[in-house]
Amino acid sequence: MVKRSIADTPEDPSVAGRPGWEGLHVWWLVDREHAGAEGVVFNVTQFPPGKVHGLHRHPASEEALYILKGSGLHLSEASEPVRQNEGDVVFIERGEWHGFANDGAEPTWVLAVFGGVGSYSEAGYEDHPSSRH
Repeated sequence: MVKRSIADTPEDPSVAGRPGWEGLHVWWLVDREHAGAEGVVFNVTQFPPGKVHGLHRHPASEEALYILKGSGLHLSEASEPVRQNEGDVVFIERGEWHGFANDGAEPTWVLAVFGGVGSYSEAGYEDHPSSRH
């Protein structure tokens, strides 16, 4: 068994400077490197007010996105934004374009689980063509 917490796990300092991730705070809690996991990646992300993670996809992994605290808009290429409130989870199929926007006045805390991979890099990451500069 491996027990981890954001209280004793450093925030990933590389995330806030990545294009499309500006201002986000991410803690990688379970993956191969930190917990020996082979088939799941688990992170907690804080979205400060007004912050957006634009449309992107993971070609090699499905994802579940659960709102721990706060609310925001789940973004999709296929439909209008969908309100996601505290306690709501969305399931994102492998390769599906998605994103998230905190349109509120308080931080939103999100739990993300990636299935079938042991590291975030194995999930793959592609920005939507509309978000490329």
